[in-house]
Amino acid sequence: MPMSLTRFGFLVTVLLVLPWLALAGLGGYWLWQQGWLYEGMGMLSANIALVYGLLHWRSRSAKPVFIEPFTVQANPNWPDKAQLAWQDLQPLAERWQTETGVLTDTRKALKLTNEVLTLVARHFHADSPYPVLEFPLPYLLKLIVLVCGDIQHEVLDKIPGSHAVLVGDLLRAKQAVDTLNKFKSAFSIGNWLFNWSGAALAKARGLLVAKGLNTVTDELSKRLVSAYINKLGYYAIQLYSGQLTLDDMVPTGMLSTASRQDIAESATHGLSMEPLRFLVLGQVSSGKSSLINALFGEIKSAEGVLPTTAGIVPYLLERDGLQQAIILDSAGYGGLAHGQSSEALKQEWAKVDVILMVCHAAQAARLADVQQLEAIRQYFQEQCPNQTLPVIIAVATQIDRLRPVREWQPPYNIQQPDNAKAHTIRQACEAIAHELSLPLDCVVPVCLAAGQAAYNVEDGLMPLIHEHLDAAQRVRYLRCLRQQQTASYWRQWRKQASQAGQLILKIADP
Repeated sequence: MPMSLTRFGFLVTVLLVLPWLALAGLGGYWLWQQGWLYEGMGMLSANIALVYGLLHWRSRSAKPVFIEPFTVQANPNWPDKAQLAWQDLQPLAERWQTETGVLTDTRKALKLTNEVLTLVARHFHADSPYPVLEFPLPYLLKLIVLVCGDIQHEVLDKIPGSHAVLVGDLLRAKQAVDTLNKFKSAFSIGNWLFNWSGAALAKARGLLVAKGLNTVTDELSKRLVSAYINKLGYYAIQLYSGQLTLDDMVPTGMLSTASRQDIAESATHGLSMEPLRFLVLGQVSSGKSSLINALFGEIKSAEGVLPTTAGIVPYLLERDGLQQAIILDSAGYGGLAHGQSSEALKQEWAKVDVILMVCHAAQAARLADVQQLEAIRQYFQEQCPNQTLPVIIAVATQIDRLRPVREWQPPYNIQQPDNAKAHTIRQACEAIAHELSLPLDCVVPVCLAAGQAAYNVEDGLMPLIHEHLDAAQRVRYLRCLRQQQTASYWRQWRKQASQAGQLILKIADP
């Protein structure tokens, strides 16, 4: 308990302070006798004003450099809906940073937690009357562990001495400061009576120190609140978007079921991590097989005027800068018997990361391509809301047949066309981009004519693929995450069923 100031303590204080007060009084008397009292008071006042000004400037310009900022970044693998939820967290964090007592008031802390979870949950379960409750219990427990673990590491790394200072030490330090403040009150009256200059300087210093401590405390509180909101929001997004997993493994660190089947079918070996998966789509005789052969630099897929691919055929592609990828050749629209084409392709949509839509540049009939892309977009919007649409690149083939037909003198600059052929190629790319609702820079013109070297595959298509590798890897991450969660879901059911069966046997067997 804080000590009270007794009569004996007051007497001891007076005896300690009295010599200094007497010395200050004798000094003032000596200045008065010498006629320097006003000069001395003026110099002392100027000195106090100078010191006060320096301390005030220092308190305004200096920043608490020993408190490093807590930084939390959004996960680049999140789907678009999760990115929007993360953006909405920032205004919430700014608003709560102005609140006081968030870390000490239980009601405010609970209110903050509820606001963060509600904001995130509504992005993913807007139709639910209780969006915050849309999660399995084990995932909530893991979320708590992850948030507390991250905050613990942030505090240990960013606040010096936090591992050694006890919470009780902070309380005892506050009690000691309160006791010292009571002792200081006994000196303040005598100081102002006999040593007003020293008292004024001490008061100024005390105010500035208190202001500095308050500044540091407020800054630390704001950063801890911001770190808590961002960490809780980060893992809440992981939880409600379905990205939080009970298994500690990298989703892309193992082969998916589809890739294992494709590798076995293509008779290749040596892959241990999930590769990028490319699906080549297009109408009959649009040039899909020719494009695949150009990518490999050798004959992989048969070419011809009639449909030559009877189903989904996988090829393993290895190129500089692309590591390993699986290229899936598909039948042209209508190439499979009795409407099986759409069903066969639909099964591949959620298994690929990049779609290469091959379009005949010299033909205006693209309704089938438009319908195919609309079906893909609708499929991901309705049936895979927590996944990301694959990267879509349109490949405009057979540009050598565009007007003027007899002219073919590549290369052509379609960004700034300087001749009739280049103008026609650009117009064809613009038409494809408009009809397929794609950006113009996602349409690349190529020429794959037999007997000629492939044009703009190495210089145009491959650089465009490399530009979208980050987005493709994001799609791959989410795709593999879904499979891992599905496998974990059924694995937990089998494990629980086995344990339940053992329990029943133990009960039945006395």
